[in-house]
Amino acid sequence: MSSVAQAATSLSRLSARARRTSEPQISWLLKKPLENPNMISLAAGLVDQQSLPAQAIQKLVAMLFSNEDAAKRALQYGTTEGEATLRHTLAHRLEDQGLPAPIDPENIVITNGSQQLLFLATDVLVDPGDIVLVEDPTYFVYMGTLDSVGARTIGIPTDDEGIIPDALEETLRSLEASGELPRVKILYVMTYFQNPKGSSHTWKRREQIYEIVERFSSDEHYIYILEDAAYYELKFEGEDVPFLKTLDSANERVLLAMTFSKAFAPGFRLGYGYLPSELTPHILNQKGNHDFGSGNLAQNLICHALQTGIFDEHAAMLRQRYRAKRDLMLDVIRRHFPPEVKYLEPKGGLYVWVTMPEGISTSPGSRFFEEALAREVLYVPGCYCYAQEEGRRKPDNQMRLCYAYIQEDPMVEGLKRLADACAAALT
Repeated sequence: MSSVAQAATSLSRLSARARRTSEPQISWLLKKPLENPNMISLAAGLVDQQSLPAQAIQKLVAMLFSNEDAAKRALQYGTTEGEATLRHTLAHRLEDQGLPAPIDPENIVITNGSQQLLFLATDVLVDPGDIVLVEDPTYFVYMGTLDSVGARTIGIPTDDEGIIPDALEETLRSLEASGELPRVKILYVMTYFQNPKGSSHTWKRREQIYEIVERFSSDEHYIYILEDAAYYELKFEGEDVPFLKTLDSANERVLLAMTFSKAFAPGFRLGYGYLPSELTPHILNQKGNHDFGSGNLAQNLICHALQTGIFDEHAAMLRQRYRAKRDLMLDVIRRHFPPEVKYLEPKGGLYVWVTMPEGISTSPGSRFFEEALAREVLYVPGCYCYAQEEGRRKPDNQMRLCYAYIQEDPMVEGLKRLADACAAALT
């Protein structure tokens, strides 16, 4: 049997979901530095290695294990919904952060990072052929989840203040006119320092988005909003903007996804969601089939970190660390990149979004991409971050740069190499 025939036979043995699920586009970018130690990656969206709270976690472990009964409980299986004290602590924390009280801890679910919550919510709400609206550009890993469930993904244009309300309304009106509005299940938004642009939704935009979704929604075709606030704790400057979830006073429409990875330690693999009460049991049913519950030891340690203030102390330190690294990245871009290259200045998060002049593609295989590879520097091509829709041309002259994981000296060197690639591509 030929290799092509053998591959076709192997695929035929898989489920439709498995066949729809492909290797994430970012995977090969992450492998490149492993293959070539001289490669500088501005692509990896990992947190700062030097700032991970090893000593703080040693203290937390000692604190927990000073009580043998508590330690043994933490080493046992937990519950599907998550450790009760942690969920109560998070309910009070969310109230302190401005969400309408009282928050029922029964509607808080602990997950394996916020990524699991995104998957579970999508699995519960979306059938093949259903429509999910996303920001253009958006978090490309979530688009892989949408492909896996067979969703149709439609991108809504954004500016520096978030989703453009007129564009959202126009899309929903068009879907209504074509009879497809009942298939719209979710609007997915990253409200704080979104990946990849680093921009946030203003409060006015949050109000407008909520009003539009509410107006186009009904009991027969209900549209949920999935608010991903993964970077909420990483604000360097600017005003505090309430969660979009704040508008959902009856806890009926918005699923709020949070994580402990960005502001503390991703090795815990913990996140959580504050969910509409009618969805909570269905998401728990799916989670129970996945894992019976997230790691109990990690949950107990995180609970101690929140209750003792260790989590907030570490997040405050990280904000200063990331602010300094952001400032360094922006300074090098200002001094070394050609003036035709534009960029957003984020007020938080991990990323800088760079736009090349029109006509200069940053996509894999483009001249610019090859110039960067030749100089041994990597970035995330912006084309990965757009919902690809037939008949709709999306920008291909942008790139995402991450300042979080990389240290200062290689960051500066990598940016200078990228500046040289920009100059070469512009000649």
